[in-house]
Amino acid sequence: MHAMVGREQEEAAGGLRRGVAPLRGAALAAGLLEEAWSFPEPPSLRATVTRELARSLRAELEALAETVDGPSAVDVELEGALRAADVANLAAASLGELPEENARAAVAATHLAAGAARALRALIGEAGPGGERAEYVLKDARGAAWRAGLAARQADEFLEGTG
Repeated sequence: MHAMVGREQEEAAGGLRRGVAPLRGAALAAGLLEEAWSFPEPPSLRATVTRELARSLRAELEALAETVDGPSAVDVELEGALRAADVANLAAASLGELPEENARAAVAATHLAAGAARALRALIGEAGPGGERAEYVLKDARGAAWRAGLAARQADEFLEGTG
């Protein structure tokens, strides 16, 4: 018999909290991108910067997944959507400079992060705050989803061009 870990405890207590799964997905996407840029020896400046940005975004998304509860959940989800869009854009911008196998991992990271941004946007739209602030939160969430979608389309075009 093994002790339950955090995720198993959450599931046993009635399922994941709202927003946790897309935040974890975006963190996984950042990890994929970090791995995709772990190839050059010695590492280039581009590889080092991209890897560090991906690592930082992964850490931020993991921290957000731990705090997406209570009255500030929409704010955390919005921050996560913005960070997920950052991951998608960083991955899409780096495709042309990666070897094919690594580029395919970056394409997967792009799509995973874009899906997370879109999922978070849907959750925010479902339970956004009231009043004037709601308009700005929804605009920011739509903007993040749009940026992530653009990155996903760029990744698709890259795949079509590589055969």
